[in-house]
Amino acid sequence: MKTLVATILNSATVPSNWESALDQFNAEIGFASSCMFSVHEFETARMNFTWSKFLRDHAPVETIAKIERGDDQEDAPGYQFLLSNPAQILYDELTLFGVQSEADLPKSNVRDLVAELGLGLRVAAALNRRGPWLDGLFCQTRPGDDARALAGDPRTEVLLPIMSSTVVLGRMIATLTAQFQTALGALDALGLGVFLIDGRGTVLTHNREADRILAQADGLGLSKAQTLVVRNEDSAAQFKTMIERANGLFVGEFDPAHPALALPRPSGDYDYLVSVRPLADTRGELQPGLGCAFVTVIDPARRNALSADGLATLGDLTETERAVVDLLIQGFRPAEVATQRDVSPNTVKTQVQSISQKLRCNGQSDIIRVAAATRLPISKLP
Repeated sequence: MKTLVATILNSATVPSNWESALDQFNAEIGFASSCMFSVHEFETARMNFTWSKFLRDHAPVETIAKIERGDDQEDAPGYQFLLSNPAQILYDELTLFGVQSEADLPKSNVRDLVAELGLGLRVAAALNRRGPWLDGLFCQTRPGDDARALAGDPRTEVLLPIMSSTVVLGRMIATLTAQFQTALGALDALGLGVFLIDGRGTVLTHNREADRILAQADGLGLSKAQTLVVRNEDSAAQFKTMIERANGLFVGEFDPAHPALALPRPSGDYDYLVSVRPLADTRGELQPGLGCAFVTVIDPARRNALSADGLATLGDLTETERAVVDLLIQGFRPAEVATQRDVSPNTVKTQVQSISQKLRCNGQSDIIRVAAATRLPISKLP
């Protein structure tokens, strides 16, 4: 059951995990199959369908299509029961329709479809009834199974609230990602790795530069549980405290005096510079009370972080001068530039003097300083 809970929780950040979560849930409780879907009160279509393995493997495409388009008006009394009774509780089909025996159940197109798949009575729960969303879990038993006993399994009292919270969190993350995707992409161009992290330490979303930093596996990593792993033990403790303080802003715990740290790297490259700030949805546009830590990571060893684009425009540099600047800001000395360009050191010396004069700089270090100050955020990403 511990593995099942972990799979459910991970589904908030990795929605594809829900299929595995339903498969594990069925095996744990004893259901033959199950599905989940959401309904928005301002939309006519169902959405976010997830099907367990049996239905994925055996349900005909037309059957799935009928259910997804809402061809189940005959089940309306059962849905009304779910809306009128406590959520996060499984109810067997006899209870849903208020009858004493299977023979008394009203006609149902969906029940006929389920029976054609060799399945028995259904069991259902409303996971959430928080407007404007209704999230439902629908399970199918095998013929001869005691549907009421399965619905009353005490383990569901633990699992359904977790599933409910995870569905809501996943929706918040999806909305958050959509809201911030453009901004995160712009920060890519500035060379900033960004992670949005909740109070549990779960990474809600991150940008492409963050992906590049993680791919280096040089002191930072992402666990299977979608938490940011800091390899250095001392830094890990400090980072955890910073995340907790940033997420504790809403109870007055945030300490702005320690918003950043230098994170050592096993490779010996320049430390990452990590900054942590609170990010709050104060207007409740996404979800009331939503907040997370806004974590930026700067990699001083990032190659091609500077470009000659701004300098070329500022100093009206020639193509040759721009090519020389490209090498200078990558850290090559003038003699190395000469080798790279297959020209004499004196030629490069003259070119650097011309570049410095046009940019009003005093040599290579000053050129690099101006390159950093005039870096264009629209430059091509490395």
